[in-house]
Amino acid sequence: MRVYTALLAALLVLPLFGQTANAAPQIITAEGVAIMGESDMPKDVRAAARREAMRAATEQAGVYVESSAETQDFTLTKDEVRTIAGSILHIIKEEAIPEVVNGTWRYRVRLTCEVDTSEVDVAALAEKKAEIARLQKERDTLEAQNNALRLRDVQRQKAAEAARGTRLADALPYTAIFDETLRLIRSGQAREGALEVTRLIGDPRVTGDALAYAYCLRGIAYYEMGEDKTAIQNLRSADEISRSNELYPLWRGDQYYALICERQKRWKEAAKFFRLAWEASDKTDKQLAEQLERAEERVGKKRGGIGSFLGGIVNGVLSVAGALVGIG
Repeated sequence: MRVYTALLAALLVLPLFGQTANAAPQIITAEGVAIMGESDMPKDVRAAARREAMRAATEQAGVYVESSAETQDFTLTKDEVRTIAGSILHIIKEEAIPEVVNGTWRYRVRLTCEVDTSEVDVAALAEKKAEIARLQKERDTLEAQNNALRLRDVQRQKAAEAARGTRLADALPYTAIFDETLRLIRSGQAREGALEVTRLIGDPRVTGDALAYAYCLRGIAYYEMGEDKTAIQNLRSADEISRSNELYPLWRGDQYYALICERQKRWKEAAKFFRLAWEASDKTDKQLAEQLERAEERVGKKRGGIGSFLGGIVNGVLSVAGALVGIG
């Protein structure tokens, strides 16, 4: 609509200079007043007063425009009247008068203008309005065609999704999708696994622990793809929904937090998350047990290494001290 509104204004203004009427130019006077506030700048108040004066002058000019159009058996809309009035309004004199009224500063702007309705070519306006109406009709037709094409595309997409089984059927249990997601991840098809479980995440009927586990599995899939940042985002979404392990093994989230920490060589944090996962689990997962043991041994060795180093220093100092005592 903005394009056509701008086109309307342009087409209306272009034919204004045909000499189709012989009315004499009219002189009009209009005033605008603006009051100065405590934080107002004088130039801003003056500009506001001028805008008000121009508005009043345009309204007066519009009266002459409407009268001229009526004499030529032509009807204009309010927008057309304003557009034409603004284009045939010529400022002859402008006065900006600062004044104080009841202790308040204000600006009064007085405009003396000439309005020449002989510049309005009504026949040309009628022709251009017909052209605009034709263009608008074409636009509406094209818009309707585009909407129909978009609707057809959406219907095709939905049909294709239904054919591929990507829509979640009411009778399909969540566990079937969870199992398929895990199978894909374990077979090296992590990206397909992420797409599989996203079916649940995108379904508004899936909430609570099921939704949390869906995010958890998608986080695991992204970890396997090497996209740690996206993996963490999904694991965090799972945590925010639920950390209950009653229905689903949501402790897997902590396990994969730990694996991400290991990948980033953050050993202490890895050990912490492996411990959290183990304590939340049923303590039957052998892989998790091995991961926890490895992580805690690594942290313990680092601590032992530092302790041995410091112990060596202390023993060396004591030996030197003993030697000095013996010499004495």
